[in-house]
Amino acid sequence: MPYLICQNCGGYYHLDDDESPDDFDRCQCGGKLIYSEYLEYKPRMSRKKFYGALSVIAILTILAAGYIVFLPHFNEVSATNPSVIATDYRGSVGKEIITPSNTNSNATASKKTIAVITGMHPREKLSIKTASDVVDQYSLSSNQAIIHYTVNVTNKPENYVTGRANGEELVANYVIPDIKKSNVDVVIICHDHAPGYGRGYYVATPKMDSPSVALGEVVEKNLPEFTYYRATAHSEHGSSTLTVSNPLASAGIRTLVYEMPEWASYNQAYQETKKLIGTSFQVIN
Repeated sequence: MPYLICQNCGGYYHLDDDESPDDFDRCQCGGKLIYSEYLEYKPRMSRKKFYGALSVIAILTILAAGYIVFLPHFNEVSATNPSVIATDYRGSVGKEIITPSNTNSNATASKKTIAVITGMHPREKLSIKTASDVVDQYSLSSNQAIIHYTVNVTNKPENYVTGRANGEELVANYVIPDIKKSNVDVVIICHDHAPGYGRGYYVATPKMDSPSVALGEVVEKNLPEFTYYRATAHSEHGSSTLTVSNPLASAGIRTLVYEMPEWASYNQAYQETKKLIGTSFQVIN
């Protein structure tokens, strides 16, 4: 399976059968693209760079050893055991409530609460992995909570049309009703996208309701890596807009459709997702 791998940021792009490496010049970050049949490809390091890297590692190790003594304390998180809230022929939906470990319960009634939805489109592996890891490891303050809804499509998950439709229906039938009866301030619906479907990291507010637009504008202002796409009267809307994001926004809940580039590295996607969640918490009064 052929790939183009960026030597700079570590991102990669899977070449389709009708695509050639010559169709691409450089990565979006400006880095040189290397053709490889395997994702495990790593460019050979020169001897000079190798010893330079060893020196840097040694210095960083010494600095880390000294820094850890003064490492500030962050709240550990406490998560409920993930529960399956629904199962049918299309798949299942799981729910996990994550709160600081120093609180007495996992109740979210008095906390700023963000609901994160992953897996609605089952082929979008990067967003599923990175967003799930971020919410599980996020350092929450005492008045914050995250509800993680995991959508697991089992009926033709790799079929582009059927898999997406099954995931959207699972969210519409089970996740939205659960969110509406919960204390949720913001919903982030996580996706990743192929080249040509938006610019890098971006958020969108298809309903263009005032609370969601206000959040999108804060993201645009505070996170320069993100683009904020505003819907217009002439915008084309996908099926998930009608069945998922619009009903949530219509219920008065700030709703962001979050897209990360599928060719991004895991580390980069992790950090940008973490920033988005942090910014969303700041907007909640």
